[in-house]
Parts: sequence; structure tokens; C-alpha cells
Amino acid sequence: MKDLYTFDVSSEAALETYHKVQAAYKGVFEALKLPVMVAKASSGDMGGDLSHEYHLPALVGEDTVIICGSCDYAANTEVAETRREVTKLNGHPPVENTQVSAVRVWRGISKDRSTLVNVWYPAQIPGETRMEETKDVDVSIPAVKSIIPGLDASVDDALHLWPRAVECQHTTGQVAAKSPRLVNLIDFRLAAQAEELLLQEAKLWPLPQWETAKSKLDAITVMEDRSGQGLNLLAVRAGDRCPSCESGILRVQKALEVGHTFHLGTRYSQPLGATISVPMGAAATKGTSQPLATEKTVPMQMGCHGIGVSRLIGAMVEHLADERGLQWPRVVAPYEVVVISSTDLAEEAGNVYDELTMPRTGMLEPEAVWDDRALSLSWKLKDADLVGYPVAVVLGKAWKQNEGCEVQCRRLGIKETVPLSGVRRRVSELLEKL
Repeated sequence: MKDLYTFDVSSEAALETYHKVQAAYKGVFEALKLPVMVAKASSGDMGGDLSHEYHLPALVGEDTVIICGSCDYAANTEVAETRREVTKLNGHPPVENTQVSAVRVWRGISKDRSTLVNVWYPAQIPGETRMEETKDVDVSIPAVKSIIPGLDASVDDALHLWPRAVECQHTTGQVAAKSPRLVNLIDFRLAAQAEELLLQEAKLWPLPQWETAKSKLDAITVMEDRSGQGLNLLAVRAGDRCPSCESGILRVQKALEVGHTFHLGTRYSQPLGATISVPMGAAATKGTSQPLATEKTVPMQMGCHGIGVSRLIGAMVEHLADERGLQWPRVVAPYEVVVISSTDLAEEAGNVYDELTMPRTGMLEPEAVWDDRALSLSWKLKDADLVGYPVAVVLGKAWKQNEGCEVQCRRLGIKETVPLSGVRRRVSELLEKL
């Protein structure tokens, strides 16, 4: 793991450092010529309010990234969003009734068992080409947790546990640490029908001891997040509208995470007392000319960043390898070029190797290896495929006919015969693309 920890005197300076680290990481992945996606992410247990993941597309990836086909929007499933507008599909209207067939409710419970959570969502939503059914597994647990941080996502049957809190508070007369509470979360697609839904709640989805409990419960309804937007309580699907651009459609991409950047702020420095003294006369904040009148002690602004080197190697193999073997990016390949020949052309192969590696002004000097083992040409070709050299220069039939070198690049799908005088230039051209 390549780890990096940063410490700054102000949040402005810390954010500047964060963006510099991002640029450096992007430079690493660009040098590898890999299509790494930078996805907005949740900071999770690390803390902080800004983080990004770096993903390489792979069918066997354990992560899922939501990306837009029209802009650079990318986010992991924990923070991915969709445009919060009720849309129509092929003449199908948005949900306009409150029948059981049109609306579903998912129930959850807090870890202290005092809060029952009802998540109200439509039974059908527009897909890419048709209306699609929704189920409880489509409820976005991260979205619910953003409103109810104490949610216990491991509980399958919340109604089995929650009545105990009601009975403890209202039946036995005992005083619980927290009063039982009922929280209704309304998905934005049902916002127009929220009042009617809640009026029918007892009839459509009865709760144990409902009449007794309802009169004593602390019941609240939440329809908007802190920014005033309607709640999107369903996991983002392929075909949803992009929240960043007007015309974009989201798609789901399996990927392997190879890096992460976190802006931690004072998440750790504040409780640990990790401070720094800002001298008198220094700028109060970066970018301002107002000096400090006295020396000031402030908590350090922290950042935590890393690239998983071993994960990156595995991801490159998964992304680039084919049925014949590895295909290393040029900057990490053991050698950029391998020279291969049959045993009877060993001397000529040595001359080609010298032609490739001889220093010349204005020309790339590739890192080359000459496979001079006393083995058959076919064996060495297969071995070169397994190793994954970016470019192979082969001396075989073409050399015997007119001293032509066969230049191969599997990653670019190239196999062509080049005269000895042009081999160095052609190899350089191919390496520039790798």
C-alpha cells in the first residue's frame, strides 16, 4: 500500500493539498494508460466529509460504480443519486394512487430498538425501456442511514422487535432510555400522495397494538433532506437520470477499487489535541491579506490517501490480460520490448537487439531483452505472451525471405513486417501508445 498523510494549517490549504494529491494520482493512472474512474464516495468510518475512490472497470470487480454516459459524473452506490423528478415512460404516468399494488413499505429499526422506520416507495418505477417492479432489496440502506444513523441494517423483521419497546414504555409502565418513535420516510416519487398514504397507513400496513401505540408514539414524517430536496430512497439503477447533467442516463459498472483519497479535516486532530501554532502576522486564512493580531493555535487539517499497489497490479492483470497471457502497460512491464528468433538466427537477433538499444539522438531508447535461450521459436513466442511484453520483435520467415522483422503488439492488435532500418522508429511509435 502506498500511503500518504497530509497536515495543513487551514481547511483552504487542506483542500488545495487534496486536489494536488488527486492530480498526482490521476497522473499515475494516465501514465499506466488505464481508464481509471474517479468516483465520489462515502468516507464511512474514516470520517470527514470529502472522499473519492479510484476504480478500474472489471467484470469480476467487487465494487459497483454509477457513471453517466454524457458527463463525468461517477459515484459509488453509497452516495450515487438520480435526478429527483417524477418522469414518464412510454405514456406511463407517475404513481398517482395509493393502492397496495402501487406503493410498498420497507420497515427497519434502530440499534436501540426504540425507533421504527417506515420507508415508503413506489411499487414500479420507469426503467430504461419499460416500467420495472421494485422490491425491498431495492431500498437504499445508505440513504436511510443518512437520515437515521442508528439504523440496524442487519434486522430482517423489524416488527418482531419493535413492539417490545412500545410495551415497555406504555404497557408495563417502565421508563425506557428513549421513548418509542415512528419515522415515516417518503420517497420523492410519492411526495404528492404522502398525506393520503399516512392516513391509510393503519389500514394498509397494520402495526401491532396500533390503536394503543399510535396515540402515544412520537411519530414524525420526513420528506426532504437537509438541502430541501425530496428523498431518493431507492438504490440507483441503470437508466436513471443523471443528477449532474440534463440529458445523461446512468449506467452501472462493475469495478475494482485501486485507490482512495480522504479529506479528514479535524476528525482526529481535534480529539487528540494535534494542533499547530499560527504566528502573529500570518494570514488568517489562505487567500486573504488580513493578518492575525496574535499567535493562534488551531487543530491540524488532515488528509489520508492511498493507492493499493498490489491491488493495482491485480486490477491491471484483470483488465488487460487475455487468453494468451498478460499485457503489461509499458511503464510497469519487466521490459518494453522482447527480441525473439529461432536458434539458427541467433546472431541476427543480436544485431536487431543492438539496433534497438543503441543510443541515438532524438530517438527513444527502449528497455529491451533478447531471448537467446536454446528453445524453439514457438515455445519462446508463447512464453513472451505469458510474460506480457508490450512489444515483440520476431525474426522468422520474413527475415529469411527479405530481412524483415515481424513487430507484434497484442494490446493494439498489430502484427506487421518492418525492415530492419525502420524497426527502432516503429517500436517507439507503438510504445508511445502504451
